[in-house]
Amino acid sequence: MERNVEKRSVTILGAGSWGLTLAHLWCHSGRPVTVYCRNQAGALKLSTTRLMEKPRAHHIRSEVVITSSLAEALANTDLVVFACNSQSMRDLATASAQVILASGSSNRPVLVSATKGLELGTQLRMSEVLSAVVPGCGVASLSGPNLADEVLSGLPTASVVASADFALARSLQSQLSAPKFRVYASDDPVGIELGGTLKNVIAIAAGACDGLSLGVNAKASLLTRGLAEITRLAVRLGAKPQTMAGLAGMGDLFATCSGPLSRNYRVGFELARGKALSLILEELGSVAEGVPAAEAVCELSKRLGLELPIAEQVESTLKGNSTPAGAIMALLSRPLASE
Repeated sequence: MERNVEKRSVTILGAGSWGLTLAHLWCHSGRPVTVYCRNQAGALKLSTTRLMEKPRAHHIRSEVVITSSLAEALANTDLVVFACNSQSMRDLATASAQVILASGSSNRPVLVSATKGLELGTQLRMSEVLSAVVPGCGVASLSGPNLADEVLSGLPTASVVASADFALARSLQSQLSAPKFRVYASDDPVGIELGGTLKNVIAIAAGACDGLSLGVNAKASLLTRGLAEITRLAVRLGAKPQTMAGLAGMGDLFATCSGPLSRNYRVGFELARGKALSLILEELGSVAEGVPAAEAVCELSKRLGLELPIAEQVESTLKGNSTPAGAIMALLSRPLASE
């Protein structure tokens, strides 16, 4: 007999700020939650102190199981949510596949990517990596304007779960929703994932815009043209244009570009204030996905023959080939065009 959909067990692979935030959210809603932390010492510390440090100090409920054993984390689970960084997704998925296949069970868990990024080199979306590495599992993606600090504070937000199998997305919709976390279903994983990836790149530009004190007009112009770039790339790869006007497109873009709750915004802001990228990332203490995404997106745009001028200037600035002020002037100096 199928278990109550509201009480299905959830395993979260990744004990960073977003993984632990999701654990808090779903545990609070009555779901059995296990969090996998690949570092044994880190798992022991979290289990002992029951305290997450980022995005801010917050208590981890006693019901949340924390383990450094991947086999333990994946045992008897219905749903596996990947909340790792994008460049470690393949390794974690490969290790997970070995555990899942070794179990010999025909009832394999559904896999959900809560990671926003593209794999460097292949430019694959995270759900594509999961589908390629872990056979025989349903795959979906979760994305939206979900700043971890606000979710932890109990502030309301919405998100989107997307799968090419819309019936799966509809099923996950009820499993992942919580009282102040409203989840919508979509059949456009391409749009959902690319929106979540490119907005991090635009957020770096938005942070630089504010760091240079360029004003509201400039930032509004930047976000609008940034959304146009996101849409141009996503539609070229098969996304629905309307997805980019939704939660995982415009919604996530505006949230991530709004201020310092976003790590990517902080990268751009501090770059504009003259701080070195290496020092910014060291002080963040966690991955700013817009940094590797800028490189991956520009590689992808070149392969497709698309112009993404904002992404290109962000990449140039991150590589030290330009300055934030120089990048803004380069964008303003481009040939005039129709909107």
